[in-house]
Amino acid sequence: MIKQYSYSKLARENGETLRTFNTDAVKNFFKKIKSFLYGSIAIILFFLSWEAASNYDLLPSSVVPPPTRVIAALAVSFKSGELVYHMKISLFRAMLGFLLAAFISIPMGFLLGTFFKTFERALLPFLRMLEKLNPFALFPVFMILFGIGNVEKIAIIFWVAQWPLLFNTIAGTRSIETNMIKAARSMGANKKVLFFKVILPAAVPGIFTGVKISAQVSFFMIIASEMAGSSQGLGWYYLSSSQSYQVPLMYGIILFITVLSVIINLLFTRLEKHFLVWKESSFQSN
Repeated sequence: MIKQYSYSKLARENGETLRTFNTDAVKNFFKKIKSFLYGSIAIILFFLSWEAASNYDLLPSSVVPPPTRVIAALAVSFKSGELVYHMKISLFRAMLGFLLAAFISIPMGFLLGTFFKTFERALLPFLRMLEKLNPFALFPVFMILFGIGNVEKIAIIFWVAQWPLLFNTIAGTRSIETNMIKAARSMGANKKVLFFKVILPAAVPGIFTGVKISAQVSFFMIIASEMAGSSQGLGWYYLSSSQSYQVPLMYGIILFITVLSVIINLLFTRLEKHFLVWKESSFQSN
């Protein structure tokens, strides 16, 4: 009798828990939908106003075609494979330059911010001066050094991507409280444990600030560099469509580049949340 009562009570509790979980899941789902719709209102109104202005001759359709024509031209380019081809080239160049910058700048930032602070104080003004150099003014220099091609584009991306990574990594390591390091050392932590359990987790927010800025700058700069001198890539494709007066396609490429940059930002934001969870678990395990 007692067992039967216990089983029935447990079943009721599990049922209530399941109902609560389902209710919370539904509420969260509708909350996300509501948030998405609120965020989309301005975008929808913008495209509706654009369509109406073009169709009712408030804007010259030869200069500003309606979004329906823009999307149709983009769909034709996508179907032919030309848009995807140029997108792959641009993303490959941007990714390679960004990864090369991350591979060099993040370790250098850790070294300068932790073990070589005196050297960092002496070197920092010079690095800041290099950062302030206008990358657009350096395009001819990179073309002379590397020619017009993939190497030149990757070198430009490396140049602009390294500074946010380097300076934000240094700032992230500076934000670590000395008491945390002293406490870890007093508990017998060696350099390896100190780095992976204290310094690296504490520097993660600063590093990812640099990573997000660097990724956005890399994508922006690859489009600009392809417009300056290239025969492939989204930047060149945009310039080619404008020069051949394919106005709907030109606007379509602008929209496509905008959507790509938003997707890149969202991807790195999700990655940042994942690493922040890892940071919390690292501190808790200590």
